[in-house]
Formats: sequence, structure tokens, C-alpha cells
Amino acid sequence: MSDILYRKQKKYYFLLVLPALCIYTFALAGPLIFGTIPNSFFSWNLIKGTHNWIGIKNFVDLVHDRDFIQSMFLTFKLAVVTIVLTNVLAFFIALALNTHIFGKPVIRAFFFIPNIISGVMIALAWTFIFQKVTPIIGELLHSEAVTGFSWFGSSTAAFAAVSVVTVWQGLGFLMILYITGLQSIPLDVMEAACIDGCVGLNRIIKIQLPLLMPTITINLFVSIANAFKAFDINYALTGGGPSKTTQTIAMNIYDDAFGTFNMGYGCAKSVILFLIIAAISLIQLNITRKREVQS
Repeated sequence: MSDILYRKQKKYYFLLVLPALCIYTFALAGPLIFGTIPNSFFSWNLIKGTHNWIGIKNFVDLVHDRDFIQSMFLTFKLAVVTIVLTNVLAFFIALALNTHIFGKPVIRAFFFIPNIISGVMIALAWTFIFQKVTPIIGELLHSEAVTGFSWFGSSTAAFAAVSVVTVWQGLGFLMILYITGLQSIPLDVMEAACIDGCVGLNRIIKIQLPLLMPTITINLFVSIANAFKAFDINYALTGGGPSKTTQTIAMNIYDDAFGTFNMGYGCAKSVILFLIIAAISLIQLNITRKREVQS
């Protein structure tokens, strides 16, 4: 009887996810399998109207493409910085907001709002802050270093600017998930930890983090996918400058596909980006899920 009930529930759950699965297949998986991957083996130029089979030449050319290699290193560097900072800050903010403090719903809303605003709008707002507000702060502090500081004048400063804006936008969503995870921890477990003298940092490391591993798995997965697909903030904030030092892989693909209209080459780069995200995500899921079992 239980087996029959289990099968019925399984069918019911499958029907619930079927609409989303159909949309995903139509909008993402379908174009990737039937469009991007096959066209990566062609020399396809939209302006010239050419669509010629060239095999793996596009992939061979990637090895010698200095702009693509530079954008790949930048994307990895940006991913490491933003994934670590966003998750660490989101966790500690969630920890603070999970206590009895005044105005929690409002504070949570303020942190979450940037996540629902367009990346382009956020970049424009921060451009104003970097270019107009920073000199005013420098004048108030009587600091020529702050007044004359250019956030977009060097690769290091531009990278810092992109990192700050990216972390600021992604913080709220991860924070909400961490709060949900913290609230799912049984109260009797936390009370028992307090009775045993496990408080402060020890409680976080030995009790909360192990029990939060399912949430950490989801947050890392989301962070990795977003970091390697970074486009809108970089594009609107720095345009990839100075000298393409803040150009991500997604921006590099865009330049090839819609800048020089070399769609075949852009498709080849998209396949490489997909493989990178898939490989890193699978490794991350494998590692964090093992920790879930241990916890």
C-alpha cells in the first residue's frame, strides 16, 4: 500500500514541476543542444551571410585568443572574490537578523531590494556614487587622496568597484536563504548546545554550519552560476575597461557574437563557458552534499 502511495505522490510531484521543466527545455536546454553546440562547429557571420562547416577550428582558435584567456582569468578571479564575500557576509547578516532585534522585516527588505533591481540600474546608481559622491566625501574629510581617487582609472580599482556592486546586489537573496536555514534548525538542539556551554563561535562552527549544509549547497550553486555568467553590472559599470581588464567571459562572447557578428566563434565560447560552469557546479555539489550526509 505504501509503495502505491509513493508512486502516486511521485507522479503528482512530477506533474507539479512539469510546467517549469517544459519552459526550461524550450528556453534554455533546447537552444543550447540544437543551436549553440551545432553552430560552434561553423564559421557563421551574420553580416556576410556565411555559414560554413569548419569542425573544431573555433575551439582551436580559443587557445590563442588573448582576450578570451584574459576574460577567463578575470571571471575566475571575480567569481572567487564575490562568491566568498557574498556568502560570508550574507551568513553573518542572517545570523544577526535571526535574533530578536527591532524592525527585522524592514531591515531584511532593505537588504533584499537590490536583488530585484536590474543590474544596469544598479550599475548606473553606483557610477553616480563612485564619480560624484566619492569626491564630496573626500572634501568633507579634507582628504585629497579620496577626492582625486578614480574608481575606473586602473584595473585594480575597477575590479574593486565591480566586486563591491556585485556583492551588494547578490547579498540579499543569499541572506534570505540563510535566514530560512537558520530558522529550520530545531530549537531543542540550540538549547542543548547552550546548556552544554557551546556558545558564540563554537556554536556557529560545530552546530549551525553543519546543520546549514543543505542551504550552503544551494547558495554556493546559485553564487557560482551567477558569478560565471556576470555580464550586466560589468557592462554598464566599466564596459569591460580599462583595456578589457574587467571584461568577463560573457562580455567577451557578446563582443564576438554581436560586435563582430562572428556567431560561430561566439557559440564555441558559450559551449566552453557552459562546460566550465557545469564542471565547477558538479564538483561543488559533490563536495557539499557529502558534508550534508556527515552532518
